[in-house]
Amino acid sequence: MRSRSRRGLLALLVATMLLAVAGGAYAASKMVTVQASAAGVTATVSYDENTSGVAPYSNLHLMIARDGKVLYDAAVTPPQCARYCAPAETHPAKILDLESDGQPDVLLDVYTGGAHCCFLLDLFRHDPQTQSYAQVVHDFGDPGYKLEQLDGKPRYELVSADDRFAYEFAAYVYSDLPLQIWRVGGGRFIDVTRSYPQLIARDAASWWKGWTKTRGIHDGNGELAAWAADEYELGDSAKVKQVLSQADAADQLRSGGFGPSGAAYIAALDKFLTQTGYIR
Repeated sequence: MRSRSRRGLLALLVATMLLAVAGGAYAASKMVTVQASAAGVTATVSYDENTSGVAPYSNLHLMIARDGKVLYDAAVTPPQCARYCAPAETHPAKILDLESDGQPDVLLDVYTGGAHCCFLLDLFRHDPQTQSYAQVVHDFGDPGYKLEQLDGKPRYELVSADDRFAYEFAAYVYSDLPLQIWRVGGGRFIDVTRSYPQLIARDAASWWKGWTKTRGIHDGNGELAAWAADEYELGDSAKVKQVLSQADAADQLRSGGFGPSGAAYIAALDKFLTQTGYIR
């Protein structure tokens, strides 16, 4: 889900942290300012890029002006940013009508730092009655998201993957994450994945192909979990139960010590898919 600019920024973040550890020199920083403008709205993002110290970025700030009047001017401090908030891309702000309500929204992509974590969408919605901006944050975890117009209509979906599956049934590198598609309406992020069965089926087919190559090996349980989630989204619970039963009988549900195996894996998967809303 990450763009080339995001990967470049994260590489710079890692390199800067390594330089800080190796050099131990005095702290130095420079302010970076970038803008995005559309439909009479200008979003100005500023932050300090530190060449020394434990945080490569600091003082992330957003100012939003509409028709030349500043309506929002504050530091970016989502609660998910325990240590710091960094810009997730070199140009982290976008302006578009995400909710298809005739009001341009400001989208700010934020990175929290940490292993396999976390990309946030900090969404600022314009209220024409109060002439102010309301803020709502969604955590996409490690997968991030991609803006798409999936059904040909002039509205946007946010295509991602379910980060809750990470580490659940396999080590991270073997944890596969089923498709998730979101839409924003009324200031809420709404899961609309089931509205796109063809995309779910394509996702399920990719996990199935991978699992058939690794079945019986300890790293296959992560792929099978993602496949099962997609199949439940498609409403094919009988197929999932049959495959799991046959795999258990053939001793193919091995965890290699990371999570349960065999019948215990089936029970744990059933519980997890129920808790996460795949089994309804």
